Amino acid sequence: MATWFITGCSTGIGRAAAEAAAADGDTVIATARNTDTLDDLVAQYPDTVVAVPLDVTDRESIDAAVATAIAHGPIDVLVNNAGIGYFSTIEESNPADARAVMDTNFWGSADVTTALLPHLREQRAGHIITISSIAGVRGSAGMGYYCASKWAISGFMESLAKEVAHLGIRVSVIEPGPVLSQWIPSGAKVRDIHPDYAEVMEPYWERIDRLPGNQPGDPHALARVLLQIADLEAPPLHLLAGRHALTQGAAKAKALADEVQQWEQLGLSIDIRA
Repeated sequence: MATWFITGCSTGIGRAAAEAAAADGDTVIATARNTDTLDDLVAQYPDTVVAVPLDVTDRESIDAAVATAIAHGPIDVLVNNAGIGYFSTIEESNPADARAVMDTNFWGSADVTTALLPHLREQRAGHIITISSIAGVRGSAGMGYYCASKWAISGFMESLAKEVAHLGIRVSVIEPGPVLSQWIPSGAKVRDIHPDYAEVMEPYWERIDRLPGNQPGDPHALARVLLQIADLEAPPLHLLAGRHALTQGAAKAKALADEVQQWEQLGLSIDIRA
């Protein structure tokens, strides 16, 4: 049986992952800023679920949570799930809210990972699974800072994978489309649209406002996917999850390939030697 350390277990993907791992007989270090939200999960699995307080934007909180987790034994799977949404044009974004997105979505996952890395390195084993987003694959109007945070953590994890593969540590980045969760309702929003952005942002807000409760992604199905890849000796580095992510990811890959080809000669012109 494996031991999982999962961030952001109050709701959504994190909660579904904790439930799935516990139901599978694994030990789960389930973390949340408010562990009262985990009382029912602990009551259901008192022998295998440990609720641990964790604020991923607070390094002292991270260090304490990691120490508590390791005290229960070797950590086999880390799931970086804690994250927040933010919806605004880039120009009209609130600087404090923009930094909060980066602090949670990028630095939170990066800091939890680096806090656990010495443990994983010493045991020469482990699987780091990070919940990024299709927003970490292609940019979207109205989500500039959110996309930046997800691109950053996807790039960080891709780099990490190259550093730790020889140590027996596996790395996977999950990049789903919209998944049923509190991500949209709870995310900060700047709805005041400057007239110059109305052409782009008015249709955007119509789509965003229709989405809560209608997201096609099932968090429990995604949790089952996490259990499947956690057992793989050679798991995917990037997993685009859901039809929306797969369609958008394929379109981005094609557009990038076409652009590279179109501007290849201009790009080659900067080299000193051919």
